[in-house]
Amino acid sequence: MTMTTTTKADVVVHHRLEGSDGLSDLIATAEKLLEPFPRRPAHVFTPWFASPSSRSHPPPIKPAKDAPVIRAAESNLNLGGRGVSGPLAKPPPTPENRSWNVLACRGACGSGSRSEAGPSSSKGFRGAVSAHGLHPRQRSKWIITQHNCGAARDIQQVWRTLNRAARAGGLPTCNATIRRERSEIWVFCDVLYSETVGRFLKERLRLTGSIALSVHKHGKVFSLG
Repeated sequence: MTMTTTTKADVVVHHRLEGSDGLSDLIATAEKLLEPFPRRPAHVFTPWFASPSSRSHPPPIKPAKDAPVIRAAESNLNLGGRGVSGPLAKPPPTPENRSWNVLACRGACGSGSRSEAGPSSSKGFRGAVSAHGLHPRQRSKWIITQHNCGAARDIQQVWRTLNRAARAGGLPTCNATIRRERSEIWVFCDVLYSETVGRFLKERLRLTGSIALSVHKHGKVFSLG
């Protein structure tokens, strides 16, 4: 057996072990050799939180008091300055948008060229198309608002009338959607037929006031009163 020291705190004991019977003797001999060296007891681990078995010092990750229990019959909430008593009410459902597409051209769909309007277009509409450089096949949309429905109807009633007109084939190349959260109906069509479609909407839906024609990146380009 030989003993060497590598650092001030490390002691290495070399011993050739012959058989398993000498293991206990080796441990006892090593302990005797290490007795002259100073020993530093290991630090006892002290957790930063109290023991879970201690009732006087509960762990800080758990509140000292339980959460209060709110009964439905005793609830009284204040939402946006309005008091709501009684059981909690479910939020109103999100309005759904409905849309349809009508793509029948009825033989009236030509190829078209830039800055060209339909044969029945007015001078003012042809001027708007030319001023904005719109292509006849560019999509545009008529915006129908609650203001256009009149006092006796709502946007949903106008939407049903529009659906009946679409099924009758009166809106070629058109598609439409109802935006209930905005109380608006958007009717999309080619610029080539947009003024004709606008007149059809005004007459068939009996719209009041003026409706606006909007084109992407241009905004409102024309209105029909």
